[in-house]
Amino acid sequence: MALFVFTSLASFEALLPVAGAFQHLGQVIASATRVGQLMEQKPEVTFPISGPAPTSQVALEVTGLSFTYPQQPLPVLQNISLSLAAGEHIALLGRTGCGKSTLLQLLTRAWDVSQGHIMLNGQPLACYDEAALRQMMTVVSQRVHIFSSTLRENLLLACPTASDEQLKKVLEQVGLTNLLDNSEGLNAWMGDGGRPLSGGEQRRLGIARALLHSAPLWLLDEPTEGLDAETEQQILALLREHCQHKSLIMVTHRLYGLEYMDRICVMDGGKIVEQGDHHQLLQNKGRYYQFHQRH
Repeated sequence: MALFVFTSLASFEALLPVAGAFQHLGQVIASATRVGQLMEQKPEVTFPISGPAPTSQVALEVTGLSFTYPQQPLPVLQNISLSLAAGEHIALLGRTGCGKSTLLQLLTRAWDVSQGHIMLNGQPLACYDEAALRQMMTVVSQRVHIFSSTLRENLLLACPTASDEQLKKVLEQVGLTNLLDNSEGLNAWMGDGGRPLSGGEQRRLGIARALLHSAPLWLLDEPTEGLDAETEQQILALLREHCQHKSLIMVTHRLYGLEYMDRICVMDGGKIVEQGDHHQLLQNKGRYYQFHQRH
């Protein structure tokens, strides 16, 4: 009798976790459904298998570009025309929401244009295969993702063949040698469960990655956001020196350092409302002049 009772109790104990599992069944099904939808979703952009070969210099020509996000009623960009010569440095200046970052994303083919054309070295941007396009571009986005891995691996994403000496050099250039001030050095763990990074440190780590990726076209989205004034000056001076012979487009809403740009394009409401160099725009007393008056 005792054996029967103990056997029955053991059977019930074995089945108890099953009831708990059913409590989360709905969440599991919902998660599986979302994963399935993601896997079945068609990409917004498709790349050709092959295309023009990468080049050591880049020129861009944007003509009549308009763009509306899917399922949105109003365009974000309207009739944008812009040229970038090889080795030229351009700033896109404007308030938050004027379309600066969207224009930068279209240049990387994160989306395809709704109207108009983007030409890269005289060829349609859509003609380039993804590998060639990524090889020709260095991008620093607003959000720098830190992967749960070592500091070394987070840097090697930009250049898998870089030596430890190169990694330490770029960390020194962006003022992040403090990340090496421990016994682990480049093996220090970043991301979840690792060393926490401030917003400014994340931004500078993104710039360190960019310095490792030797590309002729640089696309920078608010590269000094979250940095103090002194560090901002140092980073902008570093970028000017490093990109002397590279083509560069920098999105910003800040005025510091724009006098060094070959051209400044002021954007508002999805349009380029004026462009010229620092001195020309101040003389014209338009939007750029008004920005300076307010600051």
